[in-house]
Amino acid sequence: MKYITVFAVLALVLASGCVTPSDKEGVEPAPAPAVKIGTLLPLTGDLAAYGGPMEDGARIAVKEVNENGGVLGSDIKLVTTDSQTTGVAAVGAMNQLVTLDKVHAVIGAAGSGVSLAVIDIAVNNQIVQISPSNTAPDFTTYPDDGFYYRTVPSDALQGKAMAKLANESGYANVSTLVLNNPYGVGFEEVFKEEFEKLGGTVIDRVKYDPNGVTFDSEVDKVSANNPDVIILVGYPDTGSIILKAAYEKGVMDEIDWLLSEGMRTDELALKVGKDVEGNYIVANFTGTTPDPRATGPAYEVFAAAYEAEYGREPATFSSNTYDAAAIIALAIEKAGSADGTAIRDAIPDVANAPGVEVSDIRTALSLIRNGTEINYQGASGEITFDSVGDVFGEYCTWQVTEGGNVTLGESIAIE
Repeated sequence: MKYITVFAVLALVLASGCVTPSDKEGVEPAPAPAVKIGTLLPLTGDLAAYGGPMEDGARIAVKEVNENGGVLGSDIKLVTTDSQTTGVAAVGAMNQLVTLDKVHAVIGAAGSGVSLAVIDIAVNNQIVQISPSNTAPDFTTYPDDGFYYRTVPSDALQGKAMAKLANESGYANVSTLVLNNPYGVGFEEVFKEEFEKLGGTVIDRVKYDPNGVTFDSEVDKVSANNPDVIILVGYPDTGSIILKAAYEKGVMDEIDWLLSEGMRTDELALKVGKDVEGNYIVANFTGTTPDPRATGPAYEVFAAAYEAEYGREPATFSSNTYDAAAIIALAIEKAGSADGTAIRDAIPDVANAPGVEVSDIRTALSLIRNGTEINYQGASGEITFDSVGDVFGEYCTWQVTEGGNVTLGESIAIE
């Protein structure tokens, strides 16, 4: 009996070794491994108000791709990291995405300074990086070998918009208070050049530390020579501390303020607080921003899907992040490869003319699979990349209402 049992076991082992899962009737072959796209966005830190809604925009795009066959026969897996709105944390996160997670592309970062801290990691590893919100002019001339794109226009344009708004508002003498990072410095340089072309004078130019916690001395410096207006280029957390300090020092009694798009959040009024009469301190404050109403044909569908998924409307840069994820996915399908160089080279093929104009991911994937050239029309607006990965944009004013919310104003026409 012992020998019979041994022979029986051997027979079973040999039989199982001779039949592979694919040979067994009714057993499907194992699915292809997922294509990985990383996100490097600020879930904490000075830009945390933007990071979560931006990532949610990417999730909507990935969901739509996966519901329509994924790319290259595989689902896309979104790998999330937190930049913490600092370069040090972002470097660690980018290294994790590239070396450990082995992602095929990265969406982010949100802040220009953060992206400049990590861009070489992406370029050296031939990983495409698309930012939905970097606006610093530095990226236009950065030697990125074509691996860097952005779906939001450069501050080379917004600086012009701010200069035009200040001039048309009747301000002759201005001072600037900006983040001491590529976003703030780049914005300021363009603004100064354009404002002086219009006949204005920039009196003082003050920079502040993004990691600072009090800014009384900076407020004193920027207001010392009584400009007509102070241009504040900042982010919500640190910018709100500056505005509150200016209120407490009485600076707002005599000097107006104009704010950059980095401050455009419904949380700003709450962060700055109310005056002694119970009114929001920054009620009626205004600024410039890329016009989110200049949307692409896919925006309404995107916004409906976003609200259905999350129970709220898309926030600033949510649609730009959706487009970044969509473009990466379409480029992978077009290239027939998730190799970084292949993705880089295919992005203009799916985003730029010529090609059939298409505004939804499902149709775009179908056309690519049928061998048809496409020209993706984004949810955030017209997505046409120039030779350095930049896009054009439209601008408008924004204002804090009496109720503390942000509302959009008139368009600002610029060349």
